[in-house]
Amino acid sequence: MLLQLESPSICTIVRRVNRFVVEVKHAGKLTRAHINNTGRLLEYIKEGKTAYCLPHGGKTEFRLIAVDEEGSGALIDTQLQMKSFEEAVRRGLLDWAKCEIVSRAPRVGSSKLDYLLSCGGYKVFTELKSAVLRQDGYAMYPDCPTLRGRRHIWELIELARIGHKALIVFVAGIRGVTAFKPYVEGDAEVARLLKMAYESGVGIRAFSVYYEPETSKIILDKSSLEIVL
Repeated sequence: MLLQLESPSICTIVRRVNRFVVEVKHAGKLTRAHINNTGRLLEYIKEGKTAYCLPHGGKTEFRLIAVDEEGSGALIDTQLQMKSFEEAVRRGLLDWAKCEIVSRAPRVGSSKLDYLLSCGGYKVFTELKSAVLRQDGYAMYPDCPTLRGRRHIWELIELARIGHKALIVFVAGIRGVTAFKPYVEGDAEVARLLKMAYESGVGIRAFSVYYEPETSKIILDKSSLEIVL
């Protein structure tokens, strides 16, 4: 177990209103839930799917964190994916990341990456990406074109080329996958850039977590997934 959350409310997906709002049905009435994952998530955000929501202030009553998927919860909430990574690093649960978090949101070029880590005496610029698309045992990213994702990979490549340590981590928020690979149909340029990143010395890693609705816990499934580029 990585994180214990408060008890969820069970909602039913109705439709996606925009990038950040999903209409859901809860206790027989229509309401709205905030979503922070900007992927298309077509296999999850569709009418009739069971979802797990937490209270949320502001213009939406709920925050949608996970969607039922093959008997467990696909963790689509990117903030909770990041917290899962932080907790796994803090507790030394990722053999490939014996590190400490130096800072969050370091600025690099025109962007902010997610973390600056310290690993074995080296500073490592690190970016996390959400990989919740499932296909034949693979977790994949991205499920749609992403200019932001391309830009982050380019910046990691440039950092590696001038001698910095750089790392991209894919958080597979789904249970039972064994490997990660880029989804070429989602963005062929991202797939190409990931190969370039690997050849330039950027580390590419992946691990999997999932949401357990019965206990409202986030569970570490596999600490390392095979990378297939």
